[in-house]
Amino acid sequence: MRKSKIGLCILLVMSIVYGAMMFFGSLSMAVALPMLDAIYSANPTMIPPEMHTAWERMSSLPRAFYAVMALLGALSVTGCVLMWNLRKSGYHFYAIAQLLMLVLPLLFIGKGFLGPGDIMFTALFLFVYYFQLKRLGVFDPQEEVNETENND
Repeated sequence: MRKSKIGLCILLVMSIVYGAMMFFGSLSMAVALPMLDAIYSANPTMIPPEMHTAWERMSSLPRAFYAVMALLGALSVTGCVLMWNLRKSGYHFYAIAQLLMLVLPLLFIGKGFLGPGDIMFTALFLFVYYFQLKRLGVFDPQEEVNETENND
């Protein structure tokens, strides 16, 4: 592996782990939410009192919210894999997924859910990925011309 790609790879591993956790966690909630809600309704003491408000907010969201978040997690991981292979489309997939992950909770939950840290980390990763990929020549217009010439 080229020395110049090591920093990009470290960031991509972190993003892949986050995207995979988002995918599996959201998919689990989309599938198991009715069952978990029934269990909680039958025995509310199984959840500590300080968690009741959080559980009520989570269970009030439609399953579609969790399904879409799972899809966005998968799109984010797909983008990371493509960026690992130095594909420009990977950056676009990743950016779309991350921006929609910020917007979707706003639509379903409201402003109180989105914190400044969420926006800062999303912007930071988008900027760092952009500049890392640009430095590696992924966004170089000459590269696109060479790729299309090689494919013909």
